[in-house]
Amino acid sequence: MRRGVSMAAASVLIGLLLAGCSSQKPNNVHSDSSHSEHSHSYKDGTYTAKSSPDERGAVGEITLTIQQGKIAKADYRGIQKDGKVKDIDYGKTSGKIENPEFYQKAQQGVKGAAAYGSKLVEMQNVDRVDSISGATVSHKQFTEAVKSALDQAK
Repeated sequence: MRRGVSMAAASVLIGLLLAGCSSQKPNNVHSDSSHSEHSHSYKDGTYTAKSSPDERGAVGEITLTIQQGKIAKADYRGIQKDGKVKDIDYGKTSGKIENPEFYQKAQQGVKGAAAYGSKLVEMQNVDRVDSISGATVSHKQFTEAVKSALDQAK
């Protein structure tokens, strides 16, 4: 049993290493291919954009701060259909945790989504911010909102 687990882990590791050595260039946010990945043509300022709503009517909203042409700050939040920000109460019913499993999943999504902003600042490229398990819908909305905000900043 241990040998099978070790072989599987080694196979996954080799696959990840090979994927990391791929010669494909990551997609850049820019549609203009003349820009290198680290030279952005964004105007300094603060830009806010929202995604389209999900199946429950919630949207993602990003506020980007551009300084010296680069993403200096990115604040992302999920906003419920009723306008409330998804926070520690997200997943509760009438202020109570009536379904612990649903609440846990909802909070996993909130925590995952909260990490997207800092990853964007680190990567400087929305297409290089990986989806976080439990926050995949948020990731789609995050990507959509970021691209919209960056379009404003061009």
